[in-house]
Amino acid sequence: MNIKESFISGFINWKNFSGRACRSEFWYFTLSISLISFFLALLETPAGIFSEEFGYGPLSALFQIVVIIPATSITSRRLQDRGISGWWQLSYITIIGLFVISIILMLPAKEDENKWGRNPLLDM
Repeated sequence: MNIKESFISGFINWKNFSGRACRSEFWYFTLSISLISFFLALLETPAGIFSEEFGYGPLSALFQIVVIIPATSITSRRLQDRGISGWWQLSYITIIGLFVISIILMLPAKEDENKWGRNPLLDM
C-alpha cells in the first residue's frame, strides 16, 4: 500500500474499529498526517496566525480535530493486526504506555488469522 492509498483508506474507514491494518497502511497514514501538519504550520507562520504560546495555529488545530477519529481507528486496527485489542490505546495515559504501544505498532502481524480477521497482506 502506498502513501496515497493509505491516506484515502484511513479516511474511508474512519468508523471501522474492527478488522486489521497492515504496517504500511498505518505508517504511511501517520507519515501523510505528519507531512500535512508540517505544511500547515509552514503556511500559518508567515501568515501570522501560528500561536507560539499553544504551538499551533487555527488550521493545524482544525486539521487535528478532523484527523483524531481516523487516526484512532487505524491505530486500533493496527493493534488488532498484532493480536491485541484496540483498547490498549488507553495506555497512552501513562508514559510507559507510549513506548509500549509505539514498539507494538512497529512489529509485524502475529498470525495469518486472528479473531479480528485475516492478515490484510494475504488479501493483496
